[in-house]
Amino acid sequence: MQSSGFSLPALSDHKYIRLALVTALYAAQGIQMGLMMVAIPAYLAGQEASAALIGGFIAATLLPWSLKIFTGPIMDRYSFLPMGRRRPWVLFGLFGAILGYLFMGLVDQPLDHFFWFTSAAVVVSSFTAFLDVAIDGMAIDIFPLEEQPQANSFMWGGKVIGAAMTTGGAGWTLNEFGLEVTCFVACGFSLLFFVLPLLFRERPGERLFPWSKGQASTITLDLTMDSWKDIFSSLVKVVFLPASILLSLVAFGHGLTYGLFDAMMPVISIQKLGWSDQSFSNLSALSGLIAGVVGIFSGKYLVKWFGRKSSLMYLFFALILVAGIMGLSPSIWEQSLTIESYVIITYLLRTLVLIVLFATAMAICWPPVAATQFAIYMAIGNFGISSGAGLLGPLKSQFTYSQIFFVFSLILLVNMAILSRIKLEAHVDKLKRLSSIRHESTNVQPEGIPSGE
Repeated sequence: MQSSGFSLPALSDHKYIRLALVTALYAAQGIQMGLMMVAIPAYLAGQEASAALIGGFIAATLLPWSLKIFTGPIMDRYSFLPMGRRRPWVLFGLFGAILGYLFMGLVDQPLDHFFWFTSAAVVVSSFTAFLDVAIDGMAIDIFPLEEQPQANSFMWGGKVIGAAMTTGGAGWTLNEFGLEVTCFVACGFSLLFFVLPLLFRERPGERLFPWSKGQASTITLDLTMDSWKDIFSSLVKVVFLPASILLSLVAFGHGLTYGLFDAMMPVISIQKLGWSDQSFSNLSALSGLIAGVVGIFSGKYLVKWFGRKSSLMYLFFALILVAGIMGLSPSIWEQSLTIESYVIITYLLRTLVLIVLFATAMAICWPPVAATQFAIYMAIGNFGISSGAGLLGPLKSQFTYSQIFFVFSLILLVNMAILSRIKLEAHVDKLKRLSSIRHESTNVQPEGIPSGE
């Protein structure tokens, strides 16, 4: 079958098609996020699993996301370029996740064979992490710098909405049909998402399928580095710049609070306050939908109106404020409105943080190694999430839940102090100088941040 019968435009030629595709692909990632960070932990809490077991499951399934530091260089170095620089890796990640969900569903009596069930879940997470790096690399390649804040808004909005819909749907199927059927349903929906990147080329003239006619575009060939030495020598020049190191610490700190929240809230709601796991899943689904929709339509305006640093400062302060209120008022937790308000507000704020944080990370990346550099920031952030989830057990052995909210706030306060030291404009000037030197032989034009700090 030849590709000549397809006339759909290439992603590089159509802004709204590329926005729609990356949003859909991030929604596909949301299946893993909603299932393994909310729905299954809530189900486990309903089965009277310990906080340590729940936190351990979340930590294990998040660990592959911290290993993206190794997948970025592989994708920068290798790909089947006639089908695009990132698209083959997108298809690879989705296909592997589909197989992983299938393996999860095939584990007999998952609660009795929890090691094997968790192992299959780690397989899903590993391939989804591959997918994430590929999508991020694709976004950096095909979105102009001025479109990246909007792209991040749509991408993270899509992921949160995908996670929310998964959380709500999985909360019902888990209670009605169990873990096995829920995993098969996730497999089926992932298969539907797999069809989408089959339809669109990254750039005109590329192959739609391996057996189709087409060739690698000149832009793709120019972006691809020829050796590991070039990749790592270029990477070293930028990842140890002060702004890069400090932003990595901010990403890790935010990840700690992200993972701690996701591990702690189902335990508080279900085991301490007596909610059903379905009720908590429904709340998470609603919160995700609200956060996703608001994020899609407002994320880019935060950057436009306040700049990257100031937006993050305001959002971190708001997270500290609501967590502090929770820590000071455990007596009103029994009122469902208290937990509902806190979860909804936190989902919204942390989604906006991620949108602005990742837009900032994209903006400080150096074009020759942008995908690998961005993957490093994301890997560090995801290692923070995994670590934060794993902290729940040790923290619970030393503190009450109300005191853990103050630990949450302290981490964010440290984040604000680190963020205040980042000088984005000075970093961009350094990137311009590096690009000017490289321009003599590679013809790469220097780029900068289009808006203020």
